[in-house]
Amino acid sequence: MSKDVGEDMAGDKADLGEQAYRLLYREVVRCRILPGQDITEAQLCDTYNLSRSPVRRALALLAHDGLITPIPRLGFHVSDISLVTIRQTFEMRASLEGLAARASIGRVNVDGLRDLNSQYVEGANSGSPGMMDVHDEMHYRIYAASNNPIMEKVLHQLLDQSNRIAYFVSKVGGRGNAGSDVVVSEHEQLFQALESGDPETAASSFQAHVRHSEERVIGALLSSRYFSDLPIRIDEKGVAST
Repeated sequence: MSKDVGEDMAGDKADLGEQAYRLLYREVVRCRILPGQDITEAQLCDTYNLSRSPVRRALALLAHDGLITPIPRLGFHVSDISLVTIRQTFEMRASLEGLAARASIGRVNVDGLRDLNSQYVEGANSGSPGMMDVHDEMHYRIYAASNNPIMEKVLHQLLDQSNRIAYFVSKVGGRGNAGSDVVVSEHEQLFQALESGDPETAASSFQAHVRHSEERVIGALLSSRYFSDLPIRIDEKGVAST
């Protein structure tokens, strides 16, 4: 076998592993693979019509992301979602989104964000698919405009985790997730903060936005029965504790 052919084959395997990873990552984030579920390599191969090598690579990457935990000789456990992890996720995201908003002033195309927001609101309220991707793109542009690749990468991960929580809320029947709840003004306030030219106004607006999302998620979860038997409580300030 020539060196070029060998390199091509190795590249193909890497590409297949990356494709499998992206597929399974999305399935976990969208809660099609549920939190708390036990999975195996063979099961995923059968379900998604994938070969073992790409799945093995994908599982290693998912474990590195903290989305699954290896169980020796049994398979993998999909990471649970609890009120504690929700609290930690939104706490970190609020802090970093504030920093990103502060840094992106004057660097991000706010009119472009408004166009995306209009598309998102119209699509969400009409039940069009793919609107979460449009929503995320608004945040991605702000993260990128911060000109801090390290923070951008972490915020991508935190936003994915926030989305996973939102999909989970829908799965367990929490209230407050109807598409008709999506309104233009919710993001418009953020755009105006970016246009204000005041870094502190932008930071506080984005932090408040994330904290409001946290309150809605926790309220929705408390309307379901999923957490009723867990040793976790919410005090009057919405703080999760064990």
